[in-house]
Amino acid sequence: MNVSQVPVISVVIPMFNVEKYIEESIQSVLSQTYHNFELILVDDGCSDNTLKIVNQFDDCRIRLIQQR
Repeated sequence: MNVSQVPVISVVIPMFNVEKYIEESIQSVLSQTYHNFELILVDDGCSDNTLKIVNQFDDCRIRLIQQR
């Protein structure tokens, strides 16, 4: 990763059973005109379909951290 690819901004979204909202939240971040960011999704033990929805996204700017 060269210097121009290093994310300048980190967007952090904590998640706990947010399947109703997570797809729209991720889409909102990814659709921004500024692209030099990373999206960090923090799973705090989701037991609904949140992770299934998150895993449908294929974008190298998304990082999933699972707290178990």
